[in-house]
Amino acid sequence: MRTFRAVLAAAAVALLVLLAPPAPAWAHAKLVKSDPADGATVSAPLTAVTFTFNEPVKQQFSTVVVTGPDGVSYSDGTPKSVDKTLTQSVKPLPAGAIKVAWRTVSVDGHPIEGQLTFTNAAPAPTTAAPSSPPPATSAAPATASAATPTVGTGPASSDSGASGLLWVVLGVVAVALVLGGGAVWWRRSRTG
Repeated sequence: MRTFRAVLAAAAVALLVLLAPPAPAWAHAKLVKSDPADGATVSAPLTAVTFTFNEPVKQQFSTVVVTGPDGVSYSDGTPKSVDKTLTQSVKPLPAGAIKVAWRTVSVDGHPIEGQLTFTNAAPAPTTAAPSSPPPATSAAPATASAATPTVGTGPASSDSGASGLLWVVLGVVAVALVLGGGAVWWRRSRTG
C-alpha cells in the first residue's frame, strides 16, 4: 500500500510539472495601450503613434501603416522600438478617420498584429500633403494598399490555446502511464 501511495504521489508531481511549465514558454507580447487609443478623437496635431506592450518587441520585424481618409499612407519612416514601446512617426494628418495597422514580433518570435482607428480633429496642416497622389491614376492607392499589412482586430495569438491544450493532453497521458505502470507493478508485487 505504501508503494501505491508513492506511485500516486509521483504521478501527482508529474502532472503538476507538465501542467505548469515556466511562464516565458507561454508568454507573448500583448498590446497594453496605444496613443491615440482606438476610437479616440485627437484635437492636437500628432507627430507619432505609440504602442506600449507588456514586454519588448523586435524593431526589425515591426511595421506600422497610418492611413488617412484619402487612402494615402502618412507613416514617416520605420517604427522605432525602445524597451516596451513601439513608435511610428507620422506626417501631418488630414482631418477625419485615421486607420492604423500594426504588426510586430515578440522577443519569443511570436508575431502579433492589430489595427485601430481614431478621428483626427486637429486643425488642418499648413503644409502640403505628404505626397500628392497622381491625378486619375491608381498608383498612390495601390502603393498604400500594398504597404498595408493584413491584420485582424486584435493580437493574433490563436496558437496559445492550442499549446495549452497540448500540455493538458500530455499531462493526462503521462499521469495515466504512471498510474497504469504503478498499478501493474503493485499487482505483480502482491501476487509474486
